[in-house]
Amino acid sequence: MDIEALRAQLSAALDAAAPGEQRVRSAREWLIKRGIETLQIPPRPGIALDEIVQAAIGAPPTAARREYAVILVLALGVEGLLPTRGETERLIRSFLEHALLNPLRRADYPFGGSPYDKRQALAGLHATIDEHLRPLEPSIPRWLHGVGPRTEN
Repeated sequence: MDIEALRAQLSAALDAAAPGEQRVRSAREWLIKRGIETLQIPPRPGIALDEIVQAAIGAPPTAARREYAVILVLALGVEGLLPTRGETERLIRSFLEHALLNPLRRADYPFGGSPYDKRQALAGLHATIDEHLRPLEPSIPRWLHGVGPRTEN
């Protein structure tokens, strides 16, 4: 998954329209379209973002599902793009908590915290999500296990 490419696509969707409400609407349409493509949801007229997220919650844990979760994390970094209250916000939060469980643990996400604390943690996650998605590095050097060569520094 290329997070920089996803950021660029989201930025392009935001910049495709005139400033203001149309800009947000264009980006939301891109989120819906991307969700339909990524999660292979049958398209239909008038499908809403909350329906995409509900389908994502019930989808099996695949790389595509995780990619869509990362897209939503990036979208949380754009003020006004995603709702900050209500049922859709709760669905997005629930989806992200399940789809990105280990990256959220690495980011010290407050799983037992209040909805406000969770919203605050997710709002800032867009800046560091790529760090939390990287594989963990071994704490014991590979050479100690006899797997790799010992390098002297």
